[in-house]
Amino acid sequence: MSAGNLSNLESVWSKIRFYDKNVEDYKAVDEAVEGQDVIFHLATQCLVKGNEEPILIHQANDVGTYNVCVAAKESGCKIVYIGTSEMYGQQKRVPIDEEATLNPMSLYGVTKVVGEQYVRFFNKVYDVPAVCVRPFNTFGPRQREDGYAGVVTSFLKCVKQNKPLLIHGDGKQTRDFSYVSDIVDGILLLSKLDGGEVVNLGSEKDVSIHELANIVVRSWIETEDFDAEIVFDEPRINDLRKLRADISLAKSYGYSPKVSLQEGMKKYAAWYKGCFDRK
Repeated sequence: MSAGNLSNLESVWSKIRFYDKNVEDYKAVDEAVEGQDVIFHLATQCLVKGNEEPILIHQANDVGTYNVCVAAKESGCKIVYIGTSEMYGQQKRVPIDEEATLNPMSLYGVTKVVGEQYVRFFNKVYDVPAVCVRPFNTFGPRQREDGYAGVVTSFLKCVKQNKPLLIHGDGKQTRDFSYVSDIVDGILLLSKLDGGEVVNLGSEKDVSIHELANIVVRSWIETEDFDAEIVFDEPRINDLRKLRADISLAKSYGYSPKVSLQEGMKKYAAWYKGCFDRK
């Protein structure tokens, strides 16, 4: 639960079995997957943690993924591995397709590359059914709110508190954002694959972080024309300048993003407001 909360599971509590265990504990992973058909492997430590606690991120992302692979091999179940666009790092050619050379610029990206290699190795050598999904930036309800929150949630929190929005760097860096329901639909669709395929998920559109700040504010105050109050800070270490997904391969499997950035932001802002109304 390093990035989650048990209250997020309230609506499905009667339908699930929850193990309060650590993915670094092989016995716990083996127990959880016994008798199952598919492992959706999303256990991870986040990007910022890599700079602060490198041992922690290695243990969770690399050792944890190795444990998942061994448990899948022993139990005979499929792995749906959730990677990240951070694996690509700085690229000269955009949009980025799955054949791009991996060039991670963060320890987080490095550990996710290692994890994916474990999964593909077990698929190739031990015939463990697997697919590797590389989502680009995802946002939506229940996203974490602490110091490791994604930029969208960080912006919303500032708007709620009537504070200027903080941007690291010049704000011209771009990202490819997808609403969470599109990414979930994509993961479920691609979970039908089992040959070690690697597939991007994204929106095929990138937006600057500066423009994203304006979109967030406009979604919150429900106007079409308003510029956010922004404070600029030092850029993050090795921050990527441009990320945009080539999702041609995902489309060939039937993937089709349905929620635009503006529509998704309105949905998220409405949900976020509702959280405070219910308190």
